[in-house]
Amino acid sequence: MSSSPADPKLTAQRHSSPSLSSLLMDIAANFQAERVRVRDITESLGQRSFGFILLIFALPNSLPILGIPGVSTVTGLPMLFVAVQMALGHKRVYLPGWIANRSVATVDFQALINKVAPWLQRIEKLMRPRILFLTKNNAERLLGAFCVSLAFLLVLPIPLGNLLPALGILFIALGLIERDGVCVLTGIGIGIAAWIFLSGLIWVAVQTVLAMLDRLV
Repeated sequence: MSSSPADPKLTAQRHSSPSLSSLLMDIAANFQAERVRVRDITESLGQRSFGFILLIFALPNSLPILGIPGVSTVTGLPMLFVAVQMALGHKRVYLPGWIANRSVATVDFQALINKVAPWLQRIEKLMRPRILFLTKNNAERLLGAFCVSLAFLLVLPIPLGNLLPALGILFIALGLIERDGVCVLTGIGIGIAAWIFLSGLIWVAVQTVLAMLDRLV
């Protein structure tokens, strides 16, 4: 039996705008200055959703990419501020100057985008609009609050503590961009795992300190 043809309206809707991977590669290619500021990225995204901005700052912490100094400091605080504004229902992102003017070398930013673009292209093929109530306004504010908690974990100086919170934010952001509730649920699951994992690390650290104190007494 032959499969039913794809809905032309859905196909047109999904291809009416550039893919996320193409958008990121265009942004990286257009920067000519020596360093890329946070302000440059947000201005390039313009009126795009909060999901785009959260994702672009989550990317450097979501993959085992080394050699970009200070990336957690540069990306963690913007994510925290953006997530707070998303939770409060703001329609436009605002970042104070001391965050907006932070920067990374343009060559490092371009190398990052070139590495993650093929990975994003593979994920884009699997995504489609579904479980739409998880990506609408009221749900978006709740997701913003959840991303606040993950961004808080991200900026803490915990060894190996960046990956899971950043992945949680990344999948939530992708889900919001593509209106894919399954991707949002994946991000929520990863975020919960991040809290469990880091809570376990803190518990082990506290127990170790208490045991050392008992030996000293």
